[in-house]
Amino acid sequence: MDGHHGEIASPWGKGVWGDAVFWEKAWQRERRYSLYGRQHPKRSGSGWWDRRAARFAAQTGLEEGQRRVAGVLHMLGHQDALQPDAEVLDIGCGPGNYALPLARRVRKVIALDPSEAMLAILRERAAAEGITNIETACLPWEEVDLDRLGWRGRFNLVLAVMCPGIHDAATLQKMMAASHHSCFFSGFARREEPAQQELWRRLFQEEMPPFAADVFYIFHLLFAWGYCPSLAMTSRRIRREQDLSEAVEELAEVLAAYLEVTPPVRQEIFELVTEMSRDTRFCQEKIFVEGNLAWSVRLRHRPGIP
Repeated sequence: MDGHHGEIASPWGKGVWGDAVFWEKAWQRERRYSLYGRQHPKRSGSGWWDRRAARFAAQTGLEEGQRRVAGVLHMLGHQDALQPDAEVLDIGCGPGNYALPLARRVRKVIALDPSEAMLAILRERAAAEGITNIETACLPWEEVDLDRLGWRGRFNLVLAVMCPGIHDAATLQKMMAASHHSCFFSGFARREEPAQQELWRRLFQEEMPPFAADVFYIFHLLFAWGYCPSLAMTSRRIRREQDLSEAVEELAEVLAAYLEVTPPVRQEIFELVTEMSRDTRFCQEKIFVEGNLAWSVRLRHRPGIP
């Protein structure tokens, strides 16, 4: 690790790839200095997601989002986890971008999310599409008791796509404990959003911290535990155009997890959006690098304690 992250004792050349403790500590240090580590606990909970639900559902349901869903389903098909009689647990399901297409392929999907507003959108979408085999559960993953709910080893597939609920070894272990067949995790390895980054510079007088590259640490941790994960990386550039008012509201919603959006802060957002706009349209190109991890909880290259 570099000087910014501090020193971590590393047994390079002495079997680091099998050193689970090293990867656990490295992952937690990564998150501590990432953008996630800057979120205010009382500002970034279920209420924050409730306020963002409608906009998030609209954005992720566009053509680009549909291509991402198709790619995930293709990868899951290779895991043989989508049998007609399968049961699936979708952790951090949001408005149902994955729960809905999965429900058309399997017997049942349990869709878990801490945001009731997200789940309400999912239920509306399911009703509109005539899908009746989705059960929703409004609960943070950290608070899930597998034994009380009867979820331990229940599911053919447990997946978490861009889900903040999987953030350390304990939450990852719980994810695997709910499955008797396969798991899937998807997360950002890199995310560049020029407007948000410039706004951060103006408000905090520093560079915006990076997103935690959870997927790399999870990959190494799984291997150290004896599993054989498959990792697929994708890179996307997306050009987005918005009305000025829509762009201001979106940036304000995102920033609300880090600070109070006072009138002066909102004015700063408005000025930035105006500067980056052309002919009353706000434009920016975003860069996303994502990692998709799939693995069997039954296939291990060596014994170990996950």
